Amino acid sequence: MNNLVSNLNYFRGLLNPTTKIMAMVKAFSYGLGTYDVAKLLEENKVDYLGVANIYEGIELRKAGINLPIMVMKPEIDSFDLIVEYHLTPTIFSLHSLKTLIETLDNSNSFSISLKIDSGMHRLGLEQEEISQVITILKEHPFIKIESVYSHLAATDEAIHDNFTNQQIESFKEISVLILNEFGYHIDRHILNSNGIIRFNDAQFDMVRLGIGLYGVSSEDKAQVKLLPASTLKSKISQIKTILKGDTIGYNRKGIATSDIKIATIPVGYADGLSRKLGNGKWEMVVNGSNAPIIGNVCMDMVMIDVTDIDCKEGDEAFVFSDKNPITEMAKCIGTIPYEILTSYSPRVKRVFQY
Repeated sequence: MNNLVSNLNYFRGLLNPTTKIMAMVKAFSYGLGTYDVAKLLEENKVDYLGVANIYEGIELRKAGINLPIMVMKPEIDSFDLIVEYHLTPTIFSLHSLKTLIETLDNSNSFSISLKIDSGMHRLGLEQEEISQVITILKEHPFIKIESVYSHLAATDEAIHDNFTNQQIESFKEISVLILNEFGYHIDRHILNSNGIIRFNDAQFDMVRLGIGLYGVSSEDKAQVKLLPASTLKSKISQIKTILKGDTIGYNRKGIATSDIKIATIPVGYADGLSRKLGNGKWEMVVNGSNAPIIGNVCMDMVMIDVTDIDCKEGDEAFVFSDKNPITEMAKCIGTIPYEILTSYSPRVKRVFQY
């Protein structure tokens, strides 16, 4: 957890002193465990937390987290829970705004965030809808706009920098239309982790820190300064000697081309270890040495070749760590670290070290 704090402070060092930080703890805090991460972030004075849905926000409230929590994709049918648990919903359409108004008690002040579609075309209000949104909100003054934000599509790919700059300019233009109509402060935010590094002038009032907090960046200059916030390890269950010509695992995909020694590790695809990593595509680390996966990844187990490694049953096997990083695992199977981090199931024990 100290690594996570180090990463937070690295990004803090890139920001203006007045820029707020919304730390993203959606998807079980990118696989680490929502409450423990959220509590640490609260202790380290982030300004907001961001979650994907209402139920992630509710779990944090039940666990005693008091920071403001923005829900990025609130379930419209559950707006009553948004109110009950003091969450800030993202309003991304006229329909979601009108549904919220039907849910609210007009006597109580209530805060929302407005999401603008600046070009990603996933969720968000279009420019031509803004005047109607302003009219509706002025008719219901008990609803206060806490923030206006948008989502950048490609801050990690320089080939799209012109498009990213167009998104930022579009966001400026549309958000000003809103700010000019209300006589109170409204935060604006558009930057994600890579945006903080590559488009630092667009900090506005707040940034949203996600994957960078957990030690991953597509920018080499940042990656060398970030620390891995998680390691996945297990222990050797059994060691076997396999004779030349024998096969290992399902479909007999693992073949011993000579007499070899294998170790069985109790981690499988039900835990989040992709089957694409089997048959030599990935190597675990055992006692400082690389041990390639042999054969198919099973549901609950995987076998690795430890022929030339001095090891015994009970020794640790690192699925990913600083020596076999998750960024390389992602490249190996043609995906992104986000997917790997968020794929590990709840049955994988989380241990938090400080």
